[in-house]
Amino acid sequence: MAISCDRIFVEGATEKIILSKLDFNEDNIEVKFGKEEVIKEFKKYLSSSMSILKKGNVCFVIDGDEQGYKGVYDRLKKDISVLDYSPPYIKMCKDNLCYVLVVIGNKNDDFKGCIETILLEKLKIDEKINDVIHRVLEYEQQKVGHLSMCDRDKIRFYLSIFLLSGEPTLLYLSKRFTEELFRIVGEDVIRNIIADFIEIK
Repeated sequence: MAISCDRIFVEGATEKIILSKLDFNEDNIEVKFGKEEVIKEFKKYLSSSMSILKKGNVCFVIDGDEQGYKGVYDRLKKDISVLDYSPPYIKMCKDNLCYVLVVIGNKNDDFKGCIETILLEKLKIDEKINDVIHRVLEYEQQKVGHLSMCDRDKIRFYLSIFLLSGEPTLLYLSKRFTEELFRIVGEDVIRNIIADFIEIK
């Protein structure tokens, strides 16, 4: 069952816009710019005596990427011994307040991947678009050396939406990108994917 979140920390601006479009209060969503920053924030709150809420759930949403749930959990367990193991959630509660790390990815593969991995499965991509994406991935691979699973899926996903929409402003307007994403994939599909992880009120 999905967890209810009263405050949410996310990796990037796109996640914030997607959640806002699904009726989450934008003021309760904070962008931390990267997985490591979200994990750092999670650890900071666990070790702090101060809290941002009196009760409820503070959620920290990250990609499982190549580590998956177990990899993230094992890594955190080295520093914090009292963590609840309940995939896709890593949780610690203090009285009526819980801090919950939400690991998003493929539930059939230890939550490896990211939201884009799941959304990619919903897209109908033809051979021409696939060919363009493959060439871009090859180019990126040569340029940076190593692309993580999520790096590849994010490139595939964003390029697919851009090429399927034919809308040039998508390259620089994340709000416009999200509108096209909802149009191409469908709000119900996105809502159902998010609802697997976070309760939508």
